[in-house]
Amino acid sequence: MTTTKAAVLDALADCLESGDTLLEALEKVATAGGAAQDWARRVRRSVRAEGPVAAALGDSSVLDKDELSLLSVEGPAALAASLHAVALRRGRSVARRRAIRSGLVGPFAFGALTIVLDPLPNLVTGAAYLWPVLRGLFALVILALIVFVGIPVLFGDGRTRRGILRLCAAVPGLRYFAALYSEEELATALVAFVDGGEVGAAGFTAAASLLAWSPLGETLRVAGRSAHPPSTPLPMAGLEPVAHQLSPATNLAIIGGIASKSLAERLAQRGDTIALFLTARLRLVARIAAYALVVVFSITSLVGMVSRGLPGMPTLPGGATSPEQKQLEDLLKQIEQ
Repeated sequence: MTTTKAAVLDALADCLESGDTLLEALEKVATAGGAAQDWARRVRRSVRAEGPVAAALGDSSVLDKDELSLLSVEGPAALAASLHAVALRRGRSVARRRAIRSGLVGPFAFGALTIVLDPLPNLVTGAAYLWPVLRGLFALVILALIVFVGIPVLFGDGRTRRGILRLCAAVPGLRYFAALYSEEELATALVAFVDGGEVGAAGFTAAASLLAWSPLGETLRVAGRSAHPPSTPLPMAGLEPVAHQLSPATNLAIIGGIASKSLAERLAQRGDTIALFLTARLRLVARIAAYALVVVFSITSLVGMVSRGLPGMPTLPGGATSPEQKQLEDLLKQIEQ
């Protein structure tokens, strides 16, 4: 559904850029049918005569507060660029979520296998086997729901997402990923406000709103206030206060883009590069953390198995012999005699 919404926003942006009114663009989008038709119908109910596009999209709740902050521009071309930026953010979010989920399939499969194998000794000792397996699989299902459903829902709410990101920006280790994400968001946000080699002050204000959870947001807010009115372009000097908070690669992309009058293209390329790198790193970290949990559980299971012991197997120092094991050992002694 999120992928469909991103494609709908791209199509709507192209129609608006071609000169269509919002109602005409919605009519064309609705011809795609399915989810696109439902989306267009929902927005159409909020359209007001001569009202701005951002207001209609906001009243229909198809965009959240962060996304609406990117629509503070006028003109079909600028508005289309902003909608493309919103669609790009959504597309990256979907791709990142899918990559992390695919990386967790293996650890969850090994976890399920461990749960099934852990109580196997109970089949020999006569203890319960089915209940421990069902209990473990139930816990694994709950964990899967939290990871695959609960976390995306939390990040889907704008206020909760900003709170989580603010926490990540303050925690060592997670701060590295938060800084990368803030650069990705900055590159995406500024593209819509680029005019040649310059960025309008409104772009800094929109990016500051989008990055309110990040230390970079305050720097952008101050930079945006330095130009009046908001349409005033900010050349390289306007970006200098932000430079010390960005990576060298991003700074070089900005410098080269301003010099070559192709800042929008350089920012878009840099945003794509960061998005791919960040997704790969998050996927790797998620896999390592998941496999670490599986290993810890497997070791705990093995220790418990040895400590309980099996007939003819020594128990660990301090390990208690179960009644079933003692009975089986006595029976084996009687058979040997």
